[in-house]
Amino acid sequence: MMPPFIRIALLVLALLPAFSVSAAPIQAQYARLELISDRAQIAPGDTFTLAVQVELEPHWHLYWTNPGASGLPLELDWQLPEGLSAGEIQWPTPERILLAGLMSYGYKDQVTYLIPFQASESLQPGQILQISADAFWLICKEICLPGDAVLNIELPVGASALPSSAAYQINAARELLPAAALPFPASAEFDAATGALQLKLQLGATALAEDVYFYAASEGVLDPNVEQVLLESSDVGVARLELTPQAGFLSNPSERLVGVLESGAHSWQVDLPIVAPMAATTVLPEIQVVETESDGFEQRLLNLGLPGFLALAFLGGLILNVMPCVLPVLSLKVFSLLKHSGQSKAQALAHGLAYTGGVVVSFLALAGALYALRALGERVGWGFQLQNPNFVVVLAVVFFLFGLNLMGVFEVGTRLVGADTKASQRHDVMGSFGMGVLAAVVGAPCMGPLLASVSGIAVQASLATGLLIFAVMGLGLAAPFLLLSIFPKLVAYLPKPGVWMESLKQFMGFMLMAAVIFLALVVGRQGGVDAIVLILSVLLAVGLAAWIYGRWSVPVKAKRTQRIAQLISAAILVAASVYGIKGVQQAYLSHQQTLTGTVSSEGSWAKWSDARVQSELAAGRPVFVDFTASWCLICQVNKKVALRTDATRELFEQNGVVSLEADWTSQDPEITDALERFGRSGVPLYLLYSPEGEVTVLPQSLTNGVVREAVEGKLLVKNNKKLL
Repeated sequence: MMPPFIRIALLVLALLPAFSVSAAPIQAQYARLELISDRAQIAPGDTFTLAVQVELEPHWHLYWTNPGASGLPLELDWQLPEGLSAGEIQWPTPERILLAGLMSYGYKDQVTYLIPFQASESLQPGQILQISADAFWLICKEICLPGDAVLNIELPVGASALPSSAAYQINAARELLPAAALPFPASAEFDAATGALQLKLQLGATALAEDVYFYAASEGVLDPNVEQVLLESSDVGVARLELTPQAGFLSNPSERLVGVLESGAHSWQVDLPIVAPMAATTVLPEIQVVETESDGFEQRLLNLGLPGFLALAFLGGLILNVMPCVLPVLSLKVFSLLKHSGQSKAQALAHGLAYTGGVVVSFLALAGALYALRALGERVGWGFQLQNPNFVVVLAVVFFLFGLNLMGVFEVGTRLVGADTKASQRHDVMGSFGMGVLAAVVGAPCMGPLLASVSGIAVQASLATGLLIFAVMGLGLAAPFLLLSIFPKLVAYLPKPGVWMESLKQFMGFMLMAAVIFLALVVGRQGGVDAIVLILSVLLAVGLAAWIYGRWSVPVKAKRTQRIAQLISAAILVAASVYGIKGVQQAYLSHQQTLTGTVSSEGSWAKWSDARVQSELAAGRPVFVDFTASWCLICQVNKKVALRTDATRELFEQNGVVSLEADWTSQDPEITDALERFGRSGVPLYLLYSPEGEVTVLPQSLTNGVVREAVEGKLLVKNNKKLL
């Protein structure tokens, strides 16, 4: 007979695996981690659970699978023996952690991460399985610290599975997981027109706690920093939780809404398809386009066909000469006529034709590029070059250099002083051509009066007709200087040369600096503060290059000094331009990724879309659309004097007009298509939609009176008729 104490000892040894777990806890910074198992022994084909149990020091926290506004979730990299496979981490329902104004999702005090495992039937009893996991986490308080550790555990294989002493802890952790399904029907609805995303809950007899919150399982779906609102519903037993999508969701909406819905102590997993809400059965009337009477002169010319198109193109190009960017260039050529008032008619005509050739050739080149891009499938319109950050940077550098030249920081061609006048004049012919090119480049994107409609016709006409219209447009821009060149006697009616010319030239330099500021605004709208700082840094380097050239590359300096100064200036200029182009490109990309929301920075002006227009009209609300771009000067003027004013805001509010902005600063095919539907190839374009199916095209030059007349004439009269 075996002694009793020996039998007791053997029994304890036999039961010991059921209560032991061969994993030592790891003490890390502000956290203690332990890998535990719900099995003391596994069997072939067994399904079991391992858990990473973490105890946190007070006020420190870890993160959920979607960390929210900041943070990183726990990562586990398993090293498993043959015959074992690991599943995904099962995440307990998180809590909201507000830190420095940012909402994060995570865990405080203690958290247990569960991981399901599957054992193969091929395992043999008697094996000892070595299981290891490389763990990485981010732990935060006021600061965040990364942590890593290697977690290990040994599990024996036996004929049957035995529970461990940690099984109760793992079972308790399972109770903290969200339930697998909602106890009531639900749906997710997204309205692309308004950007509204709602979780519709058909509660029936189920009661929700006051604090209801949805945790999206993935980043980039919802904005965690915006409060979620439980809307009141007229439907009995129905609740709607209003969610705020992030910018990436709006540009490429997800197909499903996946996450966890929490209501008090309860939580449920959610996985629903995102559908569009049931649209109202309102049938919109056919849209009728009405031109305002203020466009009568333009419309009469358009009615003449090709001769009218060409007349509009010439007059529109002529008006471009008074634009702030073009006027200094034209002034330079007029100065050259005044300085060389004794030149022959042939010489004057040569300069005029060269300048005109530069303008017309440049207009044809830009138009040809536009047609080529459209033939390749690109949806671009007139002014497309200013949608390119590279072009804007180069143009800003050119304007800045010309401005410095006009102000006297440096002079081009100083070595010709005192040389043969005829040689100087012959050299200026190529300069006249270059001035024409510059005038076209800076003037082409400006949609001044009379140009918007005819440019739209040119873009959609045949290639020959379109090029002819743009060539005549360039001829109109070149006309003032060409006229003075053909009739040099007209120069006698201009003020006599004198000291005033130098003062006016320097003043024109300030006008070009104003144009540089305008281009910096264009860059800033698309690239943010980083892009503005970059372009200012480039201009600082360009200014240094101009100063070196003007200080040491002058005839009074030795030729070696002049060459060194020219090389240094050229090197600085090229390096700064290349740096600026690359930097601004990156700033554009970074800034676009951070843009959020659908409401523009102009207060009540929301982002335009065709769907939004149709949605508002279906609801019986009139809509005003501003097609604009930050590089469009007349657009910015109209905003200041007519559209973004208190008077217009009150007018829209009184008449229930929804104001939308279609920003074409960067290439947008949808806006390009909309412009073409109204016969335009560029901005500005102003449309007033009435719910009755009429859209009024307002003139390009706006005042508060023009806007008021359009709104009250088209909407207020109809509203009064309804009241009667």
